[in-house]
Amino acid sequence: MRAKLRHLWKRHPFATAGFVIALAMIAFFTVRFVAFSIYWADPAHRQQPVAPWMTPRYIAHAWDIPPEDVMEALGVTARPDRRPTLKEIARQRGVPVEIVLEEARALIAAQGAAR
Repeated sequence: MRAKLRHLWKRHPFATAGFVIALAMIAFFTVRFVAFSIYWADPAHRQQPVAPWMTPRYIAHAWDIPPEDVMEALGVTARPDRRPTLKEIARQRGVPVEIVLEEARALIAAQGAAR
């Protein structure tokens, strides 16, 4: 087996390196997919009460709401470079965190009523 790998490396170094990189990427994304699936399959992570540590994207996943709707309801106009928490969004807007929490709760209630 080693001789075959050594032969491939000597004859086709770029193709072999590309194949190894492709295998590493497949492994990475497979592990990421499985971890994500296991996390969100747990009912404890779905429909949790809104808390200051949550991000808009977390709320979107937990309550099955489009992320754009969550961002709009919380007053985030531009897509941020990183994922701000509700507490950081409140600080950026200059309002108490309870106001942002209430906006998120109102969105969740409105989405629930729409279903």
